[in-house]
Amino acid sequence: MIAGDDEGMIEPWRVERSVVTYRDRWLTVRSDDCRTVAGQEIAPYHVLEHSTWLNVVALTPEGRIVLVTEYRHGSGEVLTGLPSGTMDPTDPDAEAASRRELLEETGYGGGVFVPLGRYPANPANQTNDVTPFLAVGVEKIGEQELDHTEEIAVSTEDFAEWFGLLCRMRLRVQVSHVATAMLAARVVGSGEIPGLGDLPDRLRDAWAR
Repeated sequence: MIAGDDEGMIEPWRVERSVVTYRDRWLTVRSDDCRTVAGQEIAPYHVLEHSTWLNVVALTPEGRIVLVTEYRHGSGEVLTGLPSGTMDPTDPDAEAASRRELLEETGYGGGVFVPLGRYPANPANQTNDVTPFLAVGVEKIGEQELDHTEEIAVSTEDFAEWFGLLCRMRLRVQVSHVATAMLAARVVGSGEIPGLGDLPDRLRDAWAR
């Protein structure tokens, strides 16, 4: 990890009081009374406790990316992005959770899953991480298994062409999905994963443009 020169001089706030002010099956809201090292009171400071979030760049053997289109109520838009979700308590690990979410949302499965790291979702006021994966060689192996509140349309696009549009800022995509796509493109473009034909070269061209 590359740290700033002054990172070691910054100290965490002291939490003097912490109360859970809301909880349901999706999130917990924690309200903290904090004090900085300099003595400045910060109260209340609201923190959202979420489960780990998951994003998957899923590529078919033909080099097509599996995408999902759904209504996102927070922004009030219908958006297209990556299969994604959260870890359940019954998931043994992040890869298993990602495979489950991909299959449930799209009907695609199989393939080789490559971890792309683990990153804070929004460290200012959320406790959870985002754990992205690249899945190579996925195929349609079943039907969607959606929650009763979900309505998801599934499509595929040539990954290099879609990524080129993303790099040229022609797509409106959730920011964590953008980061996941960049990480996946870096891995695929390295040429280290066999069996992808000319996709690595076309991805490098898309990045260069």
